[in-house]
Amino acid sequence: MKKRLVRFLSAVLSAGLLLSGLSAGAVTVPESQNIRIGLYYGSDALAGANLLNSTGTGYRLGYYDDDRNFQTLATTAETGISVVKTQNVYYSSMLSDGFGGYTDTAVTDIAVGCYHIQLPGSYATYDEATAAAAASGVAGAFPAWIQGTYYVRVGAYLDSASAQAAQAALGIEGTEILGTSTSGVSVVKTGTSEVIFQFDGGSDLALGVLPGLDDSVETLTWFKGRKYFGGFQFERRSGGNLTVVNILNLEDYVNCVISQEMSDSWPLEALKAQACCARTYAMRINRHSSDGFDLCSTVHCQAYPGAGQIGDNTTAAAEETAGICVWYDGALAETYYSSSDGGATEDVRNVWNSNSNLPYLSGVVDPYEATVADQIPQYYWTYTFTADELTEMMHDSGRNCGQIVSFYVSEFTPLGNVRSITLTDENGESWTFYGSNVSSFLGVRSIRFTISGGGSYYIDSSDNPVSSLSGLYAIGADGTTSVISGAPYVITGSGTEQIATVTSSDTYTVSGSGWGHNIGMSQWGAYAMAKLGYTYDEILKFYYTGVDVR
Repeated sequence: MKKRLVRFLSAVLSAGLLLSGLSAGAVTVPESQNIRIGLYYGSDALAGANLLNSTGTGYRLGYYDDDRNFQTLATTAETGISVVKTQNVYYSSMLSDGFGGYTDTAVTDIAVGCYHIQLPGSYATYDEATAAAAASGVAGAFPAWIQGTYYVRVGAYLDSASAQAAQAALGIEGTEILGTSTSGVSVVKTGTSEVIFQFDGGSDLALGVLPGLDDSVETLTWFKGRKYFGGFQFERRSGGNLTVVNILNLEDYVNCVISQEMSDSWPLEALKAQACCARTYAMRINRHSSDGFDLCSTVHCQAYPGAGQIGDNTTAAAEETAGICVWYDGALAETYYSSSDGGATEDVRNVWNSNSNLPYLSGVVDPYEATVADQIPQYYWTYTFTADELTEMMHDSGRNCGQIVSFYVSEFTPLGNVRSITLTDENGESWTFYGSNVSSFLGVRSIRFTISGGGSYYIDSSDNPVSSLSGLYAIGADGTTSVISGAPYVITGSGTEQIATVTSSDTYTVSGSGWGHNIGMSQWGAYAMAKLGYTYDEILKFYYTGVDVR
């Protein structure tokens, strides 16, 4: 059985993507390694979160220890439960996101209040606390685990006056009214005010919920319209709403990511290549340690849709490559990938303008995509821009310019991708965009394109117009040559200077192919290679120069 990797190695990655190679390999760990994926956090944290059994029955309630192993404190056979913060919350069958749940807004009479009555006594085990709750004869009594000790509590009242009235009605000596906690959470039967269990681990422990009463089946759980493997963690960071984290086995995570990035109907070898990329990427970065998890579920890290799209092939791809990653010089590689490269990938330094030049992220001419171009949506594309639109885009980006009169590719890379574009205004001032700033400024699908139209320059006579200065040279009086750049001027017969352009049209056409950043593996290229009989490791070694796949 192949080993898996434990240490989520930290690399500094951002939208601009600063690149840094790892100096050492990762450490192997047992196959039970779990990964933590943030689903809701920060401004998206929830007042309450509903879980519903899909595969498996009931739930174990407890916490995840430092090794990410689950420690059970309580159980419930309920099919649908909700975790809510210990502040006043209200249930609605329909919230703004289209799902039912608990919210801070008083939308219905179904409320879970933050005041409770605690009965006398404390207990060492859940069974003892459950027995004491039953023996009390008080309707709605429930066990609570508060920083290592079990208690029995009653009710969930919205204010202290209501709690005091209920306390008086109980007539039990030694009871105590307790208010809200900044770290406490309650587990309730979804759609009701009925508390099943309460948890408060202080600042050290957060509530964990592991679906299923045992490990006899691999559970699937509904949450916010998606199905998830594994368990969940609910933490009130800074005493606020719930940060919701899905904690699951790494290989289940990889399976889910593959299903988002490729179709289950794609060739298995392409899916296996994607599995290795997704696994390596997940093992190499840890962007959210300050948020209490490893990766988020969006494209900020890797798109993670839960388990709703997995199939036999994605599952086989994850299982057949279990533990296998992409390595370079003893360290995990940065396995970037995009949908299609349009005919060639690119050196990373030419895209993200980095001083680092990772050898395995060198561009390659890709002959494979063209064999399936008719299957790739919008593989060939065209955008048009008027001079007025380009001028407005410049203004919107904070650049003070006059009317744009020239727009052209000022440098191609040796692989035929765009390294830079230049725009010149009527005053002769020029602005050049490089690498990924090219596609982000223009809003086009890749950096593999040409520009035509707009103004024309003339060589010798009006019979030789060119639409771009790219690749043109001027010969000086001493016979030396130099690359023409910016807005060239000519000296007229009267001795005055003027910009050497004649505008025949104010519309420019950008024609290109591919979709993505052109770095690393092309997913459609992997599809094409697999169709041609290449194996997943051959695919990876084609797109990542000089790597090991193991």
